[in-house]
Amino acid sequence: MNEGVHQRRDVGSESGAQTRERLLDAAETMFASRGFAATSVRHVTREAGCNLAAVNYHFGSKLGLYQEVFRRRMDAVREQRLASLRRVAAVEQGPGALEAVLHAFAASFIEPLVDQSHGRTLTELIGREMLDPHLPPQMFRAEIAGPVQQSLSQALRTVTPGLSEEAARQCVQSIVGQLVQAAQRVSRQQATPFSPPALSALVDHIVRFSAGGVRACVPASG
Repeated sequence: MNEGVHQRRDVGSESGAQTRERLLDAAETMFASRGFAATSVRHVTREAGCNLAAVNYHFGSKLGLYQEVFRRRMDAVREQRLASLRRVAAVEQGPGALEAVLHAFAASFIEPLVDQSHGRTLTELIGREMLDPHLPPQMFRAEIAGPVQQSLSQALRTVTPGLSEEAARQCVQSIVGQLVQAAQRVSRQQATPFSPPALSALVDHIVRFSAGGVRACVPASG
């Protein structure tokens, strides 16, 4: 009874929000290092300094906690990528506008994965989820891939006159495919991580290659 009263006092309070964030932080680290099956609610609450009821109170279950760990990181990644595209949306039409859009997107895709605070953890989380899935099948597409790819497609058409909607969609799939491969390569370099110059060279190559491909998809005039 006392525990239930304590939990109800957390509703909407600063301490309740802080408890929720502590649980997410602890769970993120443990799910990334151990995986879903090997991480217990007791492990998480002990690390977060919370009682066992806190997980059910804030997330409904261990699975709900797991999904919210992903949702929190995916929301951050999605907003970072969309913001990078918004920043270049006002670029004047010209020879470098396409490269500017592609560079903003490629950098926002790759660079977070080598961020020492959250990027590596996100990569580990995704790797474990791929091997032992527990998320709803459409969660990645609905909450990150779909909105970002639509925004990139619109940006490509804005800076590439004559590019059709279908061609832009196919270009986006090709660009994202390159970036996924590059991200996997970067994530495998845990022991000898990419240096900033090497990472920059990788992004520059993808930009040059993709820009040529996008321009080739515009029908020749006349």
